[in-house]
Amino acid sequence: MSILQRLINALQTTFSTAPELANEQFKVILRQRKFTAQTLAQSFILALLKKPRATSSDIAHMAGTLGVNVTPEAVDQRYSSTLQEFFRSLFEKMASIFVGSDETLASLLERFHQVKLIDSTVILLPASMAEQFPGCGGTGGANSAALKLQTEMDLRTGGICCIEVEEGKSPDQATNRLKIPPQENSLTIADLGYFSVQRLALIHQSRAFFISRLLSGMNIFVDGESFNVIDYLKSQDKPVVDMAVTLSAHHRFECRLIAWRVPEEMAARRRQKLRKHAGKKGRTPSQAALDACDWNLLVTNLPIDRLSVNEAIVLYRSRWQIELLFKRWKTYCGIDLLDGQNDMITMTRMWARLCAATIQRWLVAYCGWTDHKNIPSFSKVAKSISEIIKHLGLTLSTGTDLAPTLERFRQKTLHLCRRMKRHRKLSFIELLRDSTKLEYSLT
Repeated sequence: MSILQRLINALQTTFSTAPELANEQFKVILRQRKFTAQTLAQSFILALLKKPRATSSDIAHMAGTLGVNVTPEAVDQRYSSTLQEFFRSLFEKMASIFVGSDETLASLLERFHQVKLIDSTVILLPASMAEQFPGCGGTGGANSAALKLQTEMDLRTGGICCIEVEEGKSPDQATNRLKIPPQENSLTIADLGYFSVQRLALIHQSRAFFISRLLSGMNIFVDGESFNVIDYLKSQDKPVVDMAVTLSAHHRFECRLIAWRVPEEMAARRRQKLRKHAGKKGRTPSQAALDACDWNLLVTNLPIDRLSVNEAIVLYRSRWQIELLFKRWKTYCGIDLLDGQNDMITMTRMWARLCAATIQRWLVAYCGWTDHKNIPSFSKVAKSISEIIKHLGLTLSTGTDLAPTLERFRQKTLHLCRRMKRHRKLSFIELLRDSTKLEYSLT
């Protein structure tokens, strides 16, 4: 099935089947007068996708585009705790729908069944939500309520594998997602917040692969002898180290340590930052921590004949794409806005915006995930989505084929949303396609 057909199926589920099922559970439409469950979902989600700060007038105007003539006051009256649960249910359904491309950004990614990037983002909530979504706390209880979106993205296809809602105070290492064995021949890339030797061993036992940063304070086993990783590297007279090590005496599986020295000016900046951070807590950083500033450390269970040093570094750097995904969600969908007149309205709008953000991701994957030479800027595509919303609404209201509207939008973005050429630092796509251009000084 093509990504276009996957996208059409996802949109039809979002705006047809899923609202009906959510309405059966939460009864937001008791007696049909003007809104149906479908047009109610379409009006809110499309209005907020077009304009994250959409007012009741904007939502009423979108409803009019869909053939539902209501006043802004009628929209205001729709806000309720039931509507909040209705949109939460829709988001959870949408989060389980995978819309990915059959094409890949680079041949490097085709070596794996899946290249999964894992990260999370936190959204602060009204204090009244602290019991359901406890936050990390803070001065004056400023962060008493928050939720975390635990997100998994497939770099190979551009699709979202999973978005799981968790408590804001929940640490990344405690997420249930880490207990699920990965697919065979898949690659998992995560930052230090998810580091666990037990998790890496599970991936290895599943005949899958990982690339992870390594804690600088860990011990490694070389030929059965234990060494602190930084102490061992200091004894190596090489700018780049690529060697077999064992991470844990308990789990005992062999992997590759890839380490490279950073430029002295970068190491100096790291030490300055470390001293400043420690000073705020009345501490002095240890010499071991200061020595670790000289190195970047990665571990992987991929052998060198399947992944070169440069390719490992480029793939790990690509993890930043999931951070940019969160940035686009917050910039163009406003998922972190708290703009309701009361907490119930704020939460209702947040769940509806998360629905809009999911559609944004589907459209970015549809337009941007291609093996063509010229790949559009994902940020520019996300920004331009507001231009298609009215046409999308008209298409939904008339029940006509979505394919021509979506394909016109894709062709337009391929032409107008081009990436700016870089003269110094290469883009992650350029490096994915030719890792020999990597400079180790880049972090």
